[in-house]
Amino acid sequence: MRLLVISHDVVGQRMAGPGIRAWELARVLSIHAEVTLLAPQPIDLAAPGIRTGHFAMGDSASLAEFIRQANVILANGCLLESHPELADVRQPLILDLYDPTLLENIELFRYASLPERQDRTRRDIDLLNRQLTAGDLFLCATERQRDLYLGALMAAGRITPERVDADPLLHNLVAVVPFGLPTSPPVRTGPGIRGVIPGIGDTDPIILWNSGLWDWLDPLTLIRAMPQVIARVPNARLVFMAGKHPGGAAPMRMPDAARTLASDLRLLNRNVFFYETWIPYADRANPLLDANIAVSLHRQHLEMAYAAIRSRVLDYLWAGLPSILSDGDPAAALAREHGFALVIPPEDEEAVAHALITLLTDETKRHELAARARALAPRYTWTAVAQPIVAFLASAPATKLRSAIRREKTDAAQTVETPQPDRRQALQAQRNSALQALEATWRLDQLTPPAQGLPGKARNFVLDRIVWPMLAPLIARQRDHNAAVIRAAYAAAEYQDHLSNDLTRIIAAVRLLSRQTRDIAEQIAALHEADQHLRAALHGDSPPPPRTIPPTAVIDGLDSDGAAR
Repeated sequence: MRLLVISHDVVGQRMAGPGIRAWELARVLSIHAEVTLLAPQPIDLAAPGIRTGHFAMGDSASLAEFIRQANVILANGCLLESHPELADVRQPLILDLYDPTLLENIELFRYASLPERQDRTRRDIDLLNRQLTAGDLFLCATERQRDLYLGALMAAGRITPERVDADPLLHNLVAVVPFGLPTSPPVRTGPGIRGVIPGIGDTDPIILWNSGLWDWLDPLTLIRAMPQVIARVPNARLVFMAGKHPGGAAPMRMPDAARTLASDLRLLNRNVFFYETWIPYADRANPLLDANIAVSLHRQHLEMAYAAIRSRVLDYLWAGLPSILSDGDPAAALAREHGFALVIPPEDEEAVAHALITLLTDETKRHELAARARALAPRYTWTAVAQPIVAFLASAPATKLRSAIRREKTDAAQTVETPQPDRRQALQAQRNSALQALEATWRLDQLTPPAQGLPGKARNFVLDRIVWPMLAPLIARQRDHNAAVIRAAYAAAEYQDHLSNDLTRIIAAVRLLSRQTRDIAEQIAALHEADQHLRAALHGDSPPPPRTIPPTAVIDGLDSDGAAR
């Protein structure tokens, strides 16, 4: 098994959540497959069993040879925007959708112009539609996300009676693979915060914000709460890990807003500090081990509601660090269930101050939360969370299980003029006509066998014992294939923003179905000829040996590697 893992973000000594996720999954999966890990920049890490490489974002040629050598591909779903060719690969494709891009970008582009936001949302919807059509297995981070994607797949026509019959809860289609943790506990590799940031003493209690200052988070409420905290615990120190994103992500507004607020409150570099360097991944335990309390706050929005259990929260479990979390996201729900954090209402300054004072002054409470955090951590080791991928690799087919529409390269290469708005109704009529043609002809199992005129017992013998046993497997295979074509065609037809592409695929599907239906007709004619010989034999004639259908003819609708064309 040769597994290709493709990250859209930097993987290396300094990396953010997406790169960490790709690296750690590659390490776990290298036990079960030969793994190649790619990132947009050279990877300056090494691990046994992992071959690394890099590609140029948007350059399909830079991925082509890696793809050719792989049996299965695991890619972050965002890559289908810059590399749409991934949707057409012949290998089974695992798409990692643990971060709902559309919901995150609504927050990320909140301060952009309305036309820019609308364009970004349209592109994100197009990307999601492409993902839903392309994936063989979808990875998400929580059960709430799983429901989100199941709804989207239902609208896209990917949930069918046949699939549900084989997999009642569709765990082989959408699998929950949360962010993970190392199996071993954190170990200090050097200084963290104390002795590194001036103004923080050896005994000063440290409140840690262990993540980037992203625009969809809420460090401002935490800063506003600090004067109340300082009034009770004067030597309390709040530290933000505010280094620049190692992957060159777009600048955020929140870092400047947080510094400005801290300065306005005369807390900057006195009780509120900003650590300006992105901590190397191998050293990430050091600030966690220095901290007394960790905090992760957010505003109320859809990104929060459907977020993964964020990597920083899992790090709190790993380090046994008592924490304070805003309510409303999956991490808060987990904290309520297992009691490893205090959960407060979003954007509630008084609640933040009260929770901080409670944990800073109540050592028993801190130890209680810390113990519960450490007890929960083993559930989220990378080895544990990766098991759905391991199971998929163990049973992965040689090629995709999806519709053949994307694989029919020749027909799909024929272009259709880009539709204009005033031609929409005409194009919709053409599309609907093509769909109706497919709908009317896909049921090959409704053919009537050509065995009229034989005596009753002889006819039954010919039909039941000779003709239909030969014909039924071929018809069943073709029926399943045609049903897949129908489902994919209907899914493609939903997306009006790309009518030209949709019509191309539908036309390709119709041509494909037409060719294969002709092949079936030829097989039926051959079986009819064999039936004629048998009838002659039953009447006492001496016909030549009946024509038989060689085994290769039965699978003539397959490529050499067993993939249905």
